[in-house]
Amino acid sequence: MDVDKTDESALLEAAIAVAVADGKLQRSEMGVVEGLAARCGVGQASLKAMLAAAAKGADAVDSIAFRSKDAARTAFELLVAQAHIDGAISPEEHDVLRRVAASLGIAGDEFGIGGDDFRSLYQRGVERADAIRKAR
Repeated sequence: MDVDKTDESALLEAAIAVAVADGKLQRSEMGVVEGLAARCGVGQASLKAMLAAAAKGADAVDSIAFRSKDAARTAFELLVAQAHIDGAISPEEHDVLRRVAASLGIAGDEFGIGGDDFRSLYQRGVERADAIRKAR
């Protein structure tokens, strides 16, 4: 994914919202968030403040934006993979993903899925995450 700093920051904000959505920040979820924060140049103190704000419900997923539809689709696939990283997408994570999709103007049929069933995106998100990790 060709990502600029604005897209990376938006992805970090959304990843934080997904990670804290169910009230259980797993180590694997924290790894994803810390990796994105490092790519964005966000320090530990700022990251801690962002996590605390998101845990209190102060997330920006309703106004998240990416510079292109392709970047938004790729980011969304990555978010679905992150939400599933702990084994299942919780109802709270599902709600955040639905809000992100709505904010990005992404409809389920764009992904070949019906309604809000994001599970079919998981494999594509994992493949994209692996490709990004290998490209570093």
